[in-house]
Amino acid sequence: MSTRVFVSSIVLLLIVSCGVHLSRNSIDSQHPNWVHIKRNARPLVALPDEYGEPYLQPHSTLAWEDGVFISRDGLHMYAFYAPTDIVQYAKYLTENGKCPDITSFLRGPELGMDLSTNPWGVDGVLHSDISYASRGSTSDTFSSWKLSKIANPYRFDGGFQALSNADGTIDAVVSISTDENSNDIFWARGVQHNPPFSSFSLMSINTHGQEDNPHLERLDSHTLVLLFDNHGIGNAVTSIKYSLSVDSGGSWSAPLDLGGNINTGTHDLQGHLYHDANTWWLYFTSEREGKTSIFRSRHNDSRNIQTDFDSWGAAELVISPGVILDGSGIIAGVGEPTLTSNGDISFVVVYSTDVNSSRHDRFEVDPWYLPRKR
Repeated sequence: MSTRVFVSSIVLLLIVSCGVHLSRNSIDSQHPNWVHIKRNARPLVALPDEYGEPYLQPHSTLAWEDGVFISRDGLHMYAFYAPTDIVQYAKYLTENGKCPDITSFLRGPELGMDLSTNPWGVDGVLHSDISYASRGSTSDTFSSWKLSKIANPYRFDGGFQALSNADGTIDAVVSISTDENSNDIFWARGVQHNPPFSSFSLMSINTHGQEDNPHLERLDSHTLVLLFDNHGIGNAVTSIKYSLSVDSGGSWSAPLDLGGNINTGTHDLQGHLYHDANTWWLYFTSEREGKTSIFRSRHNDSRNIQTDFDSWGAAELVISPGVILDGSGIIAGVGEPTLTSNGDISFVVVYSTDVNSSRHDRFEVDPWYLPRKR
């Protein structure tokens, strides 16, 4: 799930401005057996009559694959990608107040990421890029991750999502760390999948706070809605905000918090809209029951969602963390729900372990998949 659940925005700012020396001499020799832990991971599906068995996506790696998005046709996947344990790296920064050698923390494939270019004149910087994978049909497995054309040096790129258009193009949104603010949302219109960052422009809804995990959806031929996470300056609570456009994206309303049955937990975030031909649903991540889990809420009047968007029913648990069968680790949380047109859910699982008490490698995040029963 979003690093914002585990890593404060202040720590992320420390990371993005942290110059490091890129030698390869001090790799921690003690690493958890992630293959074994993942094989024994069992996220709990709370709606077994609707969904089948969840499974780990075969193209997952030992990198931090967070903010995962799957396209409605199920053929394209994007992720916030960092070749390290972001949590342990941030913990080192807060406890030691200095930048470590990044190679002690590097773990997953680097995919050719630019870890050198930066405006500070230091040897290297840790950051995230957007990774991309695709497949020819939903019966195929995804290709291996590759670096997307959206990747920016020394910036934290994340939260990519796309809205399919009738002409086969997409409108895409992404959250990028900026010099002016913690994170801002950018968008590109009428582009193909894996568009270059030069296609994106800054959205008007951004503030001096931190906007993250955007989701763009079309309610009718001229009404768009943007959902995003709100991390106010100095505010530990995460909430889901929304903004409406009634002129196909020409202008946007002032963002508001979703109310009623949404934003009742310490963290409600990563909102995702899905229409099943009859009903609009809001899938989202929440800590309202303790551990970070995936919930959904049905809109109270789907026929009039354009004029009464913020009217959502009681939240219903969909996926909770579950267990690691042999106790070799724990599932610290699940989140980042995005859905295909068939209602299959792409989500992420966060594992944690104290095995070997590794200072560099205790958390791992992977994309998982939950098929809907046909």
